[in-house]
Amino acid sequence: MSVAIFILIENSTRKKEIAVNSDYYTSFVSRVQNLNDTLSQTSEVHSTGEIEQMFDVYTSIILINDRLTLIKEHTENFSDYINVLINDFLIFRNEYGYLVKDQLKGNRTDSEVRIKVAKQIKLFLNDLPREYHDSEEFSDQFSVAAKHIKPLLHLNF
Repeated sequence: MSVAIFILIENSTRKKEIAVNSDYYTSFVSRVQNLNDTLSQTSEVHSTGEIEQMFDVYTSIILINDRLTLIKEHTENFSDYINVLINDFLIFRNEYGYLVKDQLKGNRTDSEVRIKVAKQIKLFLNDLPREYHDSEEFSDQFSVAAKHIKPLLHLNF
């Protein structure tokens, strides 16, 4: 009888863990979608709106970083790749921050850089699993998606 109770408790705990992981992951994907939406407006931005749009992108990057940190701190059994992705987004945030700073100083940002950022984020979003699953397939797909951030680590060339 005690084995059955232990299994029920273990199953209940596992279901809660998966639900928490799923909630944090869904929030993260939503933030990436917001960033993608903001970047997709790049072609519609006129010179007067470039700074505001770049700042919106920068803010979205910060919020994604926050979501990744929350996933790391409040979930269990999440992909081991989360630490690498957190680091990559921190570097990306810093690189993009330099672009925003240059724009504020009156230097024009190369449109190719903005296109590159939009393209890589789109690829990242498209390859991210839509929902969290506690599986090796999810981890593999998450890892593949995360590799799309690597080209964004060197924007200032």
